[in-house]
Amino acid sequence: MTGKERVATSLQFMEPDRVPLFYRDIPEVRKRLIDELQIENEEALFRELGIDFRWVAPEYTGPDLETPEEPKKKRSIWGIDYIYTEYSKNEGYWNPMVHPMAEWDDPSLLENYPWPDPDWFDFSKLKKQCEDFSDFAVMTEPSFASPGILQDPVQPLVGDEKSFMLPYLAESFFTALIDRVTAFNSTLIDKMLDAASGGIMFMRLGDDFGTQHCLLMSVEMWEDFYLPAYRKLAAIAGKYNAVYYHHSCGAIYDLIPSFLKAGVRVLDPIQVSARGMDLKKLKNEYGRKVVMSGAIDEAEALSTGTPLQVREEVFRVLDIMAPGGGYFIGPTHNFQPYIPTDNIVAMYRAAADYFA
Repeated sequence: MTGKERVATSLQFMEPDRVPLFYRDIPEVRKRLIDELQIENEEALFRELGIDFRWVAPEYTGPDLETPEEPKKKRSIWGIDYIYTEYSKNEGYWNPMVHPMAEWDDPSLLENYPWPDPDWFDFSKLKKQCEDFSDFAVMTEPSFASPGILQDPVQPLVGDEKSFMLPYLAESFFTALIDRVTAFNSTLIDKMLDAASGGIMFMRLGDDFGTQHCLLMSVEMWEDFYLPAYRKLAAIAGKYNAVYYHHSCGAIYDLIPSFLKAGVRVLDPIQVSARGMDLKKLKNEYGRKVVMSGAIDEAEALSTGTPLQVREEVFRVLDIMAPGGGYFIGPTHNFQPYIPTDNIVAMYRAAADYFA
């Protein structure tokens, strides 16, 4: 089977020749893997590991977002300035410097905000990218091409705490803000999928709605304010026969019925260390309703285990998740610098060996 055939089979809740292999990382890890495995480039890396997916995105051609003289600062397409904060030699995060709408509660203020323009993107190369990856399951990459709502841009625009207060304190403003974000995302997604001419199998959307122990908000709030937006985006994906793939970390068990209402067909990354994310329970209750992607624990198995222990964990997970299809194997988070190269390789080798 090709990667595309393997993924399509699993999507139909049937068993392919082996479970599809999914990949997630941060740039520092990808560079390290290429160097340590003495591989030419990322495509060679994906082929070495047997990855069944590939990722595409339009080219950003809009206003400059980075300043060479200040490499640790940048601006998002939403007009938010970020600074890079290091917390170790090889790790760090981009954090907003200012929340532009922190004091806003009047919907009319949104009229004059400098919103991003879909014309800042060049979609002309997407069809060729998809054709080059015709044997693989093509997905929009985790960047501009996989937009979110809550974490990017609502929280950076208004502030984390205020994003949970506005639905109660200024509902009309909050609704108008989400409508603005959804309008841009809708146009961007439509242009991407149209330009790809059917070559994109998965429309990926990313927003974390769970902590390690609970949801970030009530199910009722999610359905009141986020469900309508995601339904709109899912409808655009459906127009082009693209599958709605949703990323959300954390303890999101209670939100799965709402994701299904939104049209989610693949849920990622199944963070097994979070409350309620028990694989047997998830497989029994939702194994025929939503495809699950991820589930190899990065908090312990991949980070602190030996390659043999990683192999044992992969076999344990596959015993639960592989029967009946509907599962892509991958990590529960982007591969981080503290995860040994040997463990990453062991994970994919074990997944292939399980079906040998």
